[in-house]
Amino acid sequence: MIKKANAIKIIVILFLSAMAFVFYQYNRTDPIISLGVSTDGRYVISAHASRDAHPFYPKGQLVLWDIEKKEKKILADDVNAYSANFIPDSHEFIWQDAQSVVHIQNVDGQELEKFNHFWVIGHLMSANKDFYLSANKYGHLYKGYNENMVPIYTDGGTGAPLTLSMSENYFLSISNSGLPDNKPVAETDLTANPINPYDSKNGSYDGMTLWDRHTLKPVARLWGNVGKTTGLLSPDGNWVVTGGENHRNFMWEVHNLSNRQWLAQVEDGIYREDTETYDKSQLLPIPDKFKNKQITQISVIAIAFVTDTEFVMLRQSGNKDGFGDELAALYTVGDPWIKGYVEIGNDPSISTNYYQRNLSVSSSPKAHILVTGQATGGGINVYKYHPDKMELEKIWVAD
Repeated sequence: MIKKANAIKIIVILFLSAMAFVFYQYNRTDPIISLGVSTDGRYVISAHASRDAHPFYPKGQLVLWDIEKKEKKILADDVNAYSANFIPDSHEFIWQDAQSVVHIQNVDGQELEKFNHFWVIGHLMSANKDFYLSANKYGHLYKGYNENMVPIYTDGGTGAPLTLSMSENYFLSISNSGLPDNKPVAETDLTANPINPYDSKNGSYDGMTLWDRHTLKPVARLWGNVGKTTGLLSPDGNWVVTGGENHRNFMWEVHNLSNRQWLAQVEDGIYREDTETYDKSQLLPIPDKFKNKQITQISVIAIAFVTDTEFVMLRQSGNKDGFGDELAALYTVGDPWIKGYVEIGNDPSISTNYYQRNLSVSSSPKAHILVTGQATGGGINVYKYHPDKMELEKIWVAD
């Protein structure tokens, strides 16, 4: 009887282990390529793909995360990994399936609209849904969809990584940037036609370009970053903040674009072009409580606003947990000096471990919520920023 009982016990254990493995495999997700956070900071939508996925056509799972309930739900498989994004001021989000159909859906599972479209490497929709901005694999920009789709920019030649952001009056497109000789900090006398009807493309507005949301015309080309570049419009639409591969991080005042400010580096301070020296006069030292925490000057992969005016620069992280920066520098728009340091942690290491994951970080400035993917796993790191203490609290690590 004892042997029989032991045999039954072993069978039960093996069965439960097998069921746990099946459950894990079903719920396991690949690393995040794009994600969005709802304006109220309650939900996250993410799209995933493996590291060896096609650079222009990465496909994987679509996942909805409930931060309040700490729940994860896989909504779909085989989706465009560049396409997860929330619609502002709502619990509705947009995503694209493997057949290039774009879906507008809410967190309760209701599909509100869907339409056929080209394969996107980035897209945004305004809160009232009257402005849909999308980019194809060449970095060409369009407004609208179906019979209402109109070209904005078809003269480009660079695709992912690409970053789009939008304010009430402007939108910003950022792709790989060059630094031609004798360019101003902001080029506003723009004569090139962004709608090139010919096969030969000139890349007239590749790099960093600010566009008028109402006229769909380019307002300015912004110069200073070289190579792979990322950036955002501030929530109030008054500033452009950028960083990237050449270790130069900048801020432009939208209503005075000649006002380009170099952001202070952690060790060097601010580069002064007139003297070709670094100014450390107001450089904030790392607090004693962070003395053993790593922060470097390597390339910025993503930028996130944690309030309407404060933002963090997230640099290239480690490819393994326990490696890479543990701190991030905190800035305020209009002030190029570092305002503070916040702890981002590197276990799990965040998802800024290579440039094509520049969309794997998002935030809700209103709710002070920051969310990143993870470098190796398919989960998320969720942080709550406390403006009064200038501290970043990790509130959820989910697989």
